[in-house]
Amino acid sequence: MDENTFDLFLEADQATSQVLEDLPIRERQVQQLREAFTAAGIDSMDDRRAIIESCTIRQVDSIGDLLARDVRPILRRIEERSLPAKQISGSAWDNREEDTWIDKL
Repeated sequence: MDENTFDLFLEADQATSQVLEDLPIRERQVQQLREAFTAAGIDSMDDRRAIIESCTIRQVDSIGDLLARDVRPILRRIEERSLPAKQISGSAWDNREEDTWIDKL
């Protein structure tokens, strides 16, 4: 294979990758974010903005300013925030989730 041919395809792949990363957010993704915030009980616009900006690492004035690539990390952060906190008390033995052979005796 000619070395120049390989470079041509490599550059095309990199260009395609760059275009995909810079796609604006789609209406379906906006809807997913709104539904996730509502399901998690995050109603405050300030809280929503804080979560979004913690994932994008940039100021976002409106949800329409997001890129398609921003949605997945934001959804993950919302999910993490809505999970119940694990209660840690006692020992590892006390906090075990499954029965052991001793429990079954």
